[in-house]
Amino acid sequence: MKSIWLRLVALVLALGLLAGCGASPTAEPDDAPTKDSAAEKVPTESTEDSDDVQQELAEDEIPDIAVVDETEVTLYLPNDNADGFDTVTETVKANPQGIVDALIAHKALPEGVTVNDFRMENNGTETTTGEGDEATVSYTPGDSQIFLDVSQAFGDAAATTGTAGETMLLGSLVNTMLTYYNAQTLTLTVDGAVLETGHNVYDTPFTMMEVE
Repeated sequence: MKSIWLRLVALVLALGLLAGCGASPTAEPDDAPTKDSAAEKVPTESTEDSDDVQQELAEDEIPDIAVVDETEVTLYLPNDNADGFDTVTETVKANPQGIVDALIAHKALPEGVTVNDFRMENNGTETTTGEGDEATVSYTPGDSQIFLDVSQAFGDAAATTGTAGETMLLGSLVNTMLTYYNAQTLTLTVDGAVLETGHNVYDTPFTMMEVE
């Protein structure tokens, strides 16, 4: 009888252990945040937005650089009687072709004139006296010379106009260039050759031209 009771007790204990093992684990609350949902709530800056901000900052850091490409020039223009010159000051491109283009715009030169070559020589000399901290530099202006070569359009116009027109044509170009570049003489050639018009051969340097 005692052994039967022992077996019954053992059976009850075994059933109790089996019931305990089969219990389900504690479930997480429905509103508990998951790892994925938490990551979604963290705001992130897109790569595109970041690039735009960096580009704006870079543009703000770029300084404005002023490029000087224009200058004021006194243009010598034939007067209404073609016996002298009127002068007008205008802002033009800061190069010989820009000056020529301005004269063309005022009909002082014919259409199609272009500058083939331009150079200046003997602009002056610097002289240094003394040495070291006691050295002084002096500047002696020279007889600045312009060498200007233009296209055949200029030569054709000079050869097909009268004496007065030829003088106006040459004077407008020569006087304007000499005045702007503060030079004493200008040697003019056409496509590398001496200018010949039928009225004259211009094989010597020009100075400021005055109509007599």
